[in-house]
Amino acid sequence: MYKKFLLAVFPFLIQSEQDAFSVFDLDFWNYNAGIVMNFGDSYDDFTYMENRMDLNFFKNNFSAWLQYEYSDPPELGFSIKDLRKYRIEYSSGPWSIKYGDIYEVWGRGLVLAQLDDQGIDFDNSSRGYLINYQSDNISVTQMSGETVNAQLGADLRHPEFEFTHNIDATNINFEAYPFSYGLSFLQSNELHQLKPLGVMDTVDINHRLHGAYISWFGSNMDIFIEYMDKQSKSRTFQTNFSGQEIESLTPLKRGSAAYFNSNYYVGNWSLFFEYKRYSFDRLNPVDTDYIINNYGNRIDYQVMPILYREQNHSFLGRAAHQTNANDERGYQVELSGGLSNGFQVVTQFSHLSRNDTWESISPIEWNRKNISGLLPTTNFSALPYLEFYAELNGYLLNNRLQFKTAIGTNEEVTKVNRFFKGLSNTISENWTYTDSIWYGEDWFYLDSQIVSMDTTTNQIETMLYQKSKSFTIPIDFTLSLNNGYSIGLGLAYQERYKNNVKKGNAGGFYNYADSTWILNDETNPNLSSNETTSNYPNETPFQINRMFSLSIGKASKWALTLNYDWTNVQEIITIDPKYNPLEAFIYGDVKYFKGQRNDNNPPPFTKNKWVSLEFSYNLSSTQRISFLYGSIQGGLVCSNGICRILQPFNDGLKLSYSAIF
Repeated sequence: MYKKFLLAVFPFLIQSEQDAFSVFDLDFWNYNAGIVMNFGDSYDDFTYMENRMDLNFFKNNFSAWLQYEYSDPPELGFSIKDLRKYRIEYSSGPWSIKYGDIYEVWGRGLVLAQLDDQGIDFDNSSRGYLINYQSDNISVTQMSGETVNAQLGADLRHPEFEFTHNIDATNINFEAYPFSYGLSFLQSNELHQLKPLGVMDTVDINHRLHGAYISWFGSNMDIFIEYMDKQSKSRTFQTNFSGQEIESLTPLKRGSAAYFNSNYYVGNWSLFFEYKRYSFDRLNPVDTDYIINNYGNRIDYQVMPILYREQNHSFLGRAAHQTNANDERGYQVELSGGLSNGFQVVTQFSHLSRNDTWESISPIEWNRKNISGLLPTTNFSALPYLEFYAELNGYLLNNRLQFKTAIGTNEEVTKVNRFFKGLSNTISENWTYTDSIWYGEDWFYLDSQIVSMDTTTNQIETMLYQKSKSFTIPIDFTLSLNNGYSIGLGLAYQERYKNNVKKGNAGGFYNYADSTWILNDETNPNLSSNETTSNYPNETPFQINRMFSLSIGKASKWALTLNYDWTNVQEIITIDPKYNPLEAFIYGDVKYFKGQRNDNNPPPFTKNKWVSLEFSYNLSSTQRISFLYGSIQGGLVCSNGICRILQPFNDGLKLSYSAIF
């Protein structure tokens, strides 16, 4: 059966059944394999098991890749016990063909960038075929396939939505040194799911993306520019009198994106600048919370530059900006280089905002005003984000002591609930703040109603929004000893503020009996107030995070790391179910070892603290095993602009094994 299938799919590659036998005979192929095994079990009833095996075959012009996965359940995502990925490739002269799971990146991803990131459970590969022709100065790629991409909802571990795309795409690239040009086209028919899995409620959308990019390379400078245009239309099908199904397309949304970057080099210093303007779906600040129902916007194939720094320290990552690829503009500047003493310096600044400022007429009706020019704004209604990072790293003590220290700050308006300016009769609202388990820690809108006309002429200005900022200092030292051993020390301190801000001369209060806003001072209508309250539980003014890590290891053989993470207030409220020996040892709790503690009733001083001990060992140059025991706080994790909130891991064991054969 498989011989006939191969003859049907690859008739120009395999001329006979005998060829099919020889091509897929293992003795004919060179191959290697890789295995990844992850297991975790914690006392908060969370257990996962992930097993993936990758097989790579290659011989002459042929290559193949298979990935089998047995994960039930994985740490994040759906359970799977099947062949997860496969791809067969053949190349001859200027031609190459791929069949199976395709990963391509065109330009900077404004039209197409495909990746598989297991850490955040994101995979936008297409299963189908790709044909490429490449000569000295031109490359033409045609691909077609289907993608099923899952997205998390209220459940932070199991996806609740699935979006299916059927695509046809073409990319043409020309080389004429020092220039390079590219043209891209992608069409996708999407089934967009509106309700959680198990509920059949989808819309049929057609997307068409046209893009162009150009790059130039000089002796000490390079430039890249990309632009794309996107149209989305809803698809409906009707059957005519003859029984023929007719497709009808209705315009839905239209948007565009522009991206620019440039590098300039002088000696061992470099200056990097990039700019973006993404405008696909310019939703008001309230609609943004319901992005699932706003279909026709940026699609999963578009993984575009984010223009803020992706941090590798957990504290900096937890405070990261969650990019809005549908509606955001901004720039990023980074200067890096070496000092005369051998130290390296990195400085970075980023400023982003929406493309519009917004004013609310009612809780569901907003007026927008386009921001003039190209640069972002600091106006709070455009949800601005500002970030600064500076790092110094290098070596001391005859290159035996490696150090890295940094300062990271950011400030952001994360949500705008209300920004009203006008006569007092224009809007009626009633807002309250709650930290209940039903509504979460947020401002909660109670009601709104149409009211009779008011004859007063008082001008009202009332604002309600959320603002956050953070300040982080991570410091790392690694001392290398003469016998191949090393000692590492990591320290980190962070302050985070998350506030609710209420401003205006009406304070957000409405008198339903008189159908008027209640001024702060009836005798002085222009008297404005400025009230700021904390958005942390129990109105804790700000969050203080501290981290300490100590590691000991022998080069290329093993490493032992102790990590201690604590905070004064939790963002993700969890209960630590068990008091373990590792925690008791770190806290210096003698009573625990005397049997005077209840393991299932942790003492108060363990609250808001996470302790873990990890041991990793290289069994060989191609095999590695690691054990982790303890607790991990969790929090926001971002990769390529896609963010997930990872749940805490409490009082458990994690085991990982990887090998390449």
